[in-house]
This record gives sequence, C-alpha cells and structure tokens, in this order.
Amino acid sequence: MTTPTCRTHPRWQRVLGVLVLLGTLVLAGCTPAGNTTLPATRVLFIGNSFTFYNGGVDQVLHGLAPNTEAVSATAGGYKLYDHLRASSTMDRLHEGGWDVVVLQEQSQGAVWFYGQFMTSARRLVAETRKIGAKPMLLETWARPDSKGVTTRALETAFAKAAKSLKAEVIPAGSAFGRSLSLHPHIVLNQHDGHPTREGTYLAGCVAYATIFGVSPVGNGFTGGLDGDTARLLQQMAEQAAHQ
Repeated sequence: MTTPTCRTHPRWQRVLGVLVLLGTLVLAGCTPAGNTTLPATRVLFIGNSFTFYNGGVDQVLHGLAPNTEAVSATAGGYKLYDHLRASSTMDRLHEGGWDVVVLQEQSQGAVWFYGQFMTSARRLVAETRKIGAKPMLLETWARPDSKGVTTRALETAFAKAAKSLKAEVIPAGSAFGRSLSLHPHIVLNQHDGHPTREGTYLAGCVAYATIFGVSPVGNGFTGGLDGDTARLLQQMAEQAAHQ
C-alpha cells in the first residue's frame, strides 16, 4: 500500500507557509517568557504593602523564573515585629519546604527603629535557618514623605544588619536610587513610598538577580511594561545586585 502524496499549488504553498508561521508564533506566545532553565525553588516573602502592591514582588519573581513557587505572608503596615506575633505568618513559615525566606521590614523601621528591627529580624532569621531555608533581607527604598529614610540611610542600616546576621541583602533600595538618578522619567514610587508597577517590577528583578545569581537583562518577562522600560529596569537591577 502506497502512502498518499499531497500536491500543493505554489500559491497554496505560500499560504500554508504563512499559516505554519502564525501557528508557531501563537505557540511561542504561550511559552513562559521567563527563564525556565533555573531549578525549582520555593520562596516565601514576609512583609507588608511594599511587597504586595501591584500583584506582588513574589509574582514578578515567579514571572522571571517560572519554576519558582513564590508566595507571600503580608499585611499592610506590618513590621517584622508584628509578623513574629502573627500565627498565620509563623504557621506559613513553619510549613517548611522553603528554600529562601525574604524578610521585608516596614519601610521606616530599619532607619527609625533599628533596634526593634534587628531584634525581630534576628529571631526570624533563626527560625528560617531552623527549617533549612536561606534568610534574605529585602532592602526597601527611600520614602519622600519620611525625613531621614533615604537611600544612603537604608543602605547603611541593611549593610550593618546583614553583617550582624550573616544574611544576604536584596538591594532593591539601591536599585531604586540608581534608577531614579539615571532615569528620572521612570516613576518608581508614590510620595509615601508605595511602588508603582515599575517599582514592583524593579524590586522583583533585584530579587531574581540576588536569589539566583543570574542577570535579569534579556529576560522575556516584562510584567506588562513596555520592552524599553523593562530593559532599563533590568539593567538597574543587575548593577545594584552586583555592585
């Protein structure tokens, strides 16, 4: 039995070629745009609205690294001190199975209430290490409405805390400061410090670069931003993470 042979008119060959190309593009659009070569990783973010605004820094991280399970335990205005007393947060932490736990202090706390910040961070870092996860500190960014809560002050506070706790810092605040200096047309936060979509994306890119040790530059996940803006923010994240 012979195999049927399909003969196509040259015009229809061109049409078929176009249809195949369109189908390929559609399938490509369904493929995760982030970096799928990274290992499966479970990340828990503990923080407040600076973490959960605009869908969350955790979801940006997942978009950039689709194999990552990134979730958050957050509440508006919470300090790390409050999370220690929140059963929902501590139960989530003690579920275990986390590879990384990211701690985000209230945006003024590391500068205005350094002692309380350190006491709470030390306890959470200890609990994180008990379950076999790596603790990381999310350095937040300057607040225009808060005297003294500047990029430099935050960098100093988090560097000191990291040295004492032997924990790594995700330098989102440094990336914000660099970006606002070099690209002031990209608005990253409101007057009270809460991030815009661009700010959340930048923080997520810094988390990605710091957690995985790889550059976000060229990552196809843009968080809904235009390509040019996303690329600039990726560059700012890379520079801050590797400074």
